[in-house]
Amino acid sequence: MKLNSLLGFLCLCLIAFTSCDKEEVAKASGSCSFKFDGKSFSANTSYGDAFDTTGIGKKVLLIQGLTGTLNSAIAIMIVFPDTLKTGTFTAAEHANIVFTNSVSGAEAYESTSATIKITSINSKYAGGTFDGILNNGETEKPLTDGTFKVNIN
Repeated sequence: MKLNSLLGFLCLCLIAFTSCDKEEVAKASGSCSFKFDGKSFSANTSYGDAFDTTGIGKKVLLIQGLTGTLNSAIAIMIVFPDTLKTGTFTAAEHANIVFTNSVSGAEAYESTSATIKITSINSKYAGGTFDGILNNGETEKPLTDGTFKVNIN
C-alpha cells in the first residue's frame, strides 16, 4: 500500500514538474524621457506595442509612457508603410505624439508637427528619439529632447 502511494506521489510530481512552462513572461519595461514646454518629464512605466491594421494593411508602433507623478502620459505612434523599420518619420509619414498633463485627458496636446527617429527596432525592442510642436486647440508648446527604449509586447 505504501509503495503504491509513493509511486502515485512520484508520478504526480513528475507530471507537475514536466508540464510547467519554462518560459518566463517578459515584463513591460523601458524608458521614455522628454521636455515639454521646457519642463523635464521621465516615464516610470514605458512600453511599446506593434500590431497590424486590418483595414489598411499597415504596421503600427505605439509607444506609451506614464510619468513619474502618475499624472501625465505620453503616446507616440508611427504607421509604417509596410514593415517595422529604422528611419526618420514625420507627421506627413503618419507620425504622431499625444501628451497630457492630466491622466483624465482634460489638458491633452496633439502634435501639429512631429519627428520620430527609430534608431533600432525588431519584434521585441524599439529605441529612438522624438520631438515636435503640440497643440491643445488654443496653445502650441514645444516637446523636445525625447528619447525612448522599450520592449514591444
